[in-house]
Amino acid sequence: MPENRTRRYVLAALPALAVTAAACGSTQSPPAAESSPAEPTPDRPPAPTPATPEDALEVLMKGNTRFAARTPAIRNTAEIDAIWTRGIDRGQAPFATVLGCADSRLAPEIIFDQFVGNIFVVREAGNIAQSPTNLGSLEYGQKVLGSKILMVLGHSDCGAVDAAYRDAAPGGNIESIVAAIRPGIAGARDLEEAVKRNVGAVIDHVRSNSALLAEAEKAGELKIVGAVYDIASAKVRLL
Repeated sequence: MPENRTRRYVLAALPALAVTAAACGSTQSPPAAESSPAEPTPDRPPAPTPATPEDALEVLMKGNTRFAARTPAIRNTAEIDAIWTRGIDRGQAPFATVLGCADSRLAPEIIFDQFVGNIFVVREAGNIAQSPTNLGSLEYGQKVLGSKILMVLGHSDCGAVDAAYRDAAPGGNIESIVAAIRPGIAGARDLEEAVKRNVGAVIDHVRSNSALLAEAEKAGELKIVGAVYDIASAKVRLL
């Protein structure tokens, strides 16, 4: 692999490696930087600040287009150093929340070609939100942090959905995940359809069990969407 492409892939992976401890930090805005950040270029878009839920969705999908095309934004060392020098410990303002599967290949920051602090991520096998704590995390992303979009992101060949589709009995606490998925995929003709049905069932569950998110969506402050990530092509398809 040519050296410049190797550098592109290494730098593109940095968002997933950066610290995420700021997720429970204050929402106070970070202080002004002591030095100016690098100027945006075609390969290095400016930090996203979408004004509406529709704009937020567009930012996510354009980022996925870059990732799938193997042309992710290149992060220079100054931008990486700024993670620690620009007050990231004092606040965060992610424009999007992604509820995704715990699958190790499903890192939203990389899939949507975003940087540290851009996406509030909640992950559990099968991209479900059965527990009050998971729902509370999604509510925190919108109510406290101001996230404008909530994407429930399924993916191809999901092991948790496959277990529910085959009516497997994995045992242990894994069974609770499979049991949560089974009702929403009843009648699916194949695994692909089951994955889609599961995304829709999770969205219905969120709307029914979180008055806060349902009201935010009704008021136009939040957009809740479903999507499926195809691991082979690296493309995200909206449902």
